[in-house]
Amino acid sequence: MNSKETVKTKEEFEGISLRKLNYVVSGVTCVISVLMLISLYLTSTGYADVRQNTEHYITWEQSAEKLLAGSDYLTEQVRAYAVTGKQEYLDNYFVEARVTRRRDKALNEIKSNLKDHKAYEDLQDAMKNSVELMEREYYAMRLTAEAFELDITDYPEEVKNVELKESDLALTRDKQKEAARNMVFDSVYKAYKDKIINGTQECIQHLAEETRGLMTKSFDRLNLLLVIHRILIIILVAVVIVVVGLTSFQVIRPLIKAVPRIKEEKPLATEGAYEYKFLAKTYNKMYESNRRQKSQLRYEAMHDILTGTYNRAGYEEIIESKELENYALLIIDLDNFKHINDTYGHQIGDALLMKAADELKRSFRSSDFVCRIGGDEFAVIMNKAGEYKERKELIREKILKINDALADKNTGLPVMSISVGAAFGETPEDFVKTAKNADDALYSVKGAGKHNISFSEE
Repeated sequence: MNSKETVKTKEEFEGISLRKLNYVVSGVTCVISVLMLISLYLTSTGYADVRQNTEHYITWEQSAEKLLAGSDYLTEQVRAYAVTGKQEYLDNYFVEARVTRRRDKALNEIKSNLKDHKAYEDLQDAMKNSVELMEREYYAMRLTAEAFELDITDYPEEVKNVELKESDLALTRDKQKEAARNMVFDSVYKAYKDKIINGTQECIQHLAEETRGLMTKSFDRLNLLLVIHRILIIILVAVVIVVVGLTSFQVIRPLIKAVPRIKEEKPLATEGAYEYKFLAKTYNKMYESNRRQKSQLRYEAMHDILTGTYNRAGYEEIIESKELENYALLIIDLDNFKHINDTYGHQIGDALLMKAADELKRSFRSSDFVCRIGGDEFAVIMNKAGEYKERKELIREKILKINDALADKNTGLPVMSISVGAAFGETPEDFVKTAKNADDALYSVKGAGKHNISFSEE
């Protein structure tokens, strides 16, 4: 073979190699392009899954809240009827129970989607307790009708068919009214309401956990797809530089930030592409709704609904916090409150309780703990109260001013006063002793004519 033939063969070989390389590059480019399309499609479906899961959660959560709202509405109406004896509240009650039926509709909505899910069982339990509570409410309605001497001819059968106990029939009308009110305000009734609230909350919690798990899986899948997508973008960076920039800033960066924040249960930043912003806003709504609900439930568990002060549970948690130091404890009774309550009625009694609570909160520091620990019994814990003589005179002056305010006849409320027993403690460990000292001091005030304050050292 001569030199010319050798050169020709070499040129032909090199040309074939270049063509093959071109074919390979074209093939790889096509494959990468297809993979990119597939990756984008899977990412889009991932967004759709997360969006659907979030929308489902919001819908189910609203359904669960409807059951609680229906139960609360029934409670409001039966309590209003027990207090006033007005038939309009009874009518409202049975319109909700028979026509509006928010509880039943909510349960059916959850059942149609989550029949075998723990969330449905929780909501079922809440509904069961709500239905059981209605039997107590029917009895309270019937007793209220008896107490107000109302004609029950046109009353619903559920009320007419109630047979009152002989002991209740023997009561005076006023005692019957009081007994009926107690049935919808006492601890038994509250226990049922707590079960309904807990069942609803557990339902929402299970829904949130289920949705959070699905969203975490979806985000992990999206994160993996995004890694692959970035590799493909790097390979095709020369021809898809714009796509790289847009994807990096509008999709990749926000999602990379979102995954750890979701795992840490923190809200997402609403930045990036439209789909991500929608996803972040929807997730944040769910997050904020769950946070508010937990906060509200905790607040209601720790505070008295009527006065806004800490309730007995809040009082005990303050005691158990182990943060008390050089504190003063005041045990406070409203003088002759039962007589005032019986004379003027529970509405005036409630108004007096709120006035007394307001005066206590206004008179003491924002860092002090004002608690309602009984019907007409309050307690104030002054943590880090200062030197003994200074704090003693200061407390005495505060109580005198409070009694002056409660004696003001221009408020439209009956004149009232408080009796106070005060004691001082140093550490949480001596609280039991301090509380006994304060009780003893209060007892001495009552024995000396009330309307005053006594310190345990006196």
